[in-house]
Amino acid sequence: MDSKALTTLLSGKKYLLLQGPMGPFFSDLAQWLESLGREAVNVAFNGGDRLYSRKREYRLYQQTPDEFPTWLKATWQEYDFDTIVCFGDCRPLHQAAKRWAQAKGVRFLAFEEGYLRPHYITLEQNGVNAYSSLPRDAEFYRSLPKMTMPEIEQLKPSGWQRVRHAITYYLAGWRHRHDFPKYRHHKSFSPWYEARCWTRAAWRKKVYAFRQRNVLQLLRTELDQRYYLAILQVYNDSQIRNHSPYKDVRDYINEVMHSFAKKAPKSEFLVIKHHPMDRGHRLYGPLIRQLGKKYGVIDRVIYIHDLPMPELLTHSKAVVTINSTAGISALIHNKPLIVMGKALYDIKGITYQGHLNQFWTSGFKPDMKLFKQFRLYLLKNTQINAVYYGGQQKEQKPLIEVPYQPTFVSQKLIMDYLKQEML
Repeated sequence: MDSKALTTLLSGKKYLLLQGPMGPFFSDLAQWLESLGREAVNVAFNGGDRLYSRKREYRLYQQTPDEFPTWLKATWQEYDFDTIVCFGDCRPLHQAAKRWAQAKGVRFLAFEEGYLRPHYITLEQNGVNAYSSLPRDAEFYRSLPKMTMPEIEQLKPSGWQRVRHAITYYLAGWRHRHDFPKYRHHKSFSPWYEARCWTRAAWRKKVYAFRQRNVLQLLRTELDQRYYLAILQVYNDSQIRNHSPYKDVRDYINEVMHSFAKKAPKSEFLVIKHHPMDRGHRLYGPLIRQLGKKYGVIDRVIYIHDLPMPELLTHSKAVVTINSTAGISALIHNKPLIVMGKALYDIKGITYQGHLNQFWTSGFKPDMKLFKQFRLYLLKNTQINAVYYGGQQKEQKPLIEVPYQPTFVSQKLIMDYLKQEML
């Protein structure tokens, strides 16, 4: 696969790595960069960052986000890095770093969860999601030469490793909180609160599985192509805070249900899908029942949790989202889609551009030829065939030895890049 995102990543000489995903990814990334002849330094903002950087050269930051630009300037004068790397571009520290980097002409690279999961992660220069610099003009993609889907390696992310590293990171952050008294995490940073939520999520999953054991069959049969799927997102997601008109997911639920009650055909249903990562943190059942009674649609609204998204998309009539990457999955399934926030794939011809009240009966269909061009351009320019936690190739073939072989990225991708470098 010709990954321009990987080329972008490796185009620097000296790297300063800010916060990465919870776990060893940024430490491994720095070691890999060094194995390819670059320089790399990690920054630790809390005890969790320091724990995972302990085997490498790292620098401590123990001040406030407002003081970060001054610290960056002083660090830059001593270690003249040409690239700043972070995970997520909406955290206060990363936003401060982005503004500083753009003013100084330093490259700012942001990792994010894969736009096209599960075999990819995202990397873009200057911003991700709604901050992405990808063109939003449909004619740009229509004018591109025909592209073909590249061959990729099937990587298997490990959910268990994600949980294990999250637990370790939170505990280390709490244990050494007095070493970083000015640090403020972008989300809750209490290991005890998170432990309660994840414990609650575990038993709720079993309860929901029992309660909703017959729902999928209903959607496959009687309600096939008769329901609109409304996708919920994590309650404290930066996508909500930074790229949507909503202060809370509850506001989105209210708007969708109100519009559905007023304008959707009376024979159709609304299925509201809870985000699996939010299972232990939020419960919207009481709100949905209250709004269902208020708007007179309680018998036409179904609230679900862990039913498989591909099945839900297959049997749905259309899809509503704020700006979830699940919207891209909806388009892959050739489903009419409306975006209620800001999203990089919200392009005329691909998504419905009118008001939600008209969407229910619009008859809109996505231009799949246009979407295919967009998807391939997205893949080749922003995606890296890798995972953040426990990449395991289903078929691992021996390749020529490289100085350091990271586990998080496809071996084929590394070799393709190295071959290009030798040309």
